[in-house]
Amino acid sequence: MKFSEISRESWTDLQPYLDTCLLPITGLTGGEPPWEAGDRLEDLRDALDLIEVPFHGRVVTYPAVQYVPGQAYSAAMLTDICAAIRATGFRYIVAVTAEARMSGLLPAEADLQIYAGPEQLQASYDEVKRQVTARIQSMWAQGNE
Repeated sequence: MKFSEISRESWTDLQPYLDTCLLPITGLTGGEPPWEAGDRLEDLRDALDLIEVPFHGRVVTYPAVQYVPGQAYSAAMLTDICAAIRATGFRYIVAVTAEARMSGLLPAEADLQIYAGPEQLQASYDEVKRQVTARIQSMWAQGNE
């Protein structure tokens, strides 16, 4: 589910079932021309589809972190965002990006870091989807031990 689909009134009832937050990270620097920014958002959408579609009803997709200009600033900012999300009651946080530059900067505070770039998805969509599904299911299984 998207964050915008959850009302204040329904959150209390849904929260026990929606224990996983997806944190999309676009990874824009601000130096992209408009067409490239649009392409990056489409790439991120494709990566999120790997999780949102099969796990609808268990995950909530938060607004994307759009701009991540530098490494030091980005690490601190993403750490703070993960801590704030966890404080709202989510048991699991999954950081997702389709931007190669961000693959090494995904926050360690997230329970799972997923990079699914357009090259990977074009070359082997079904295999990437299978791997992502297995990683998420493994994260949940380890959390239940």
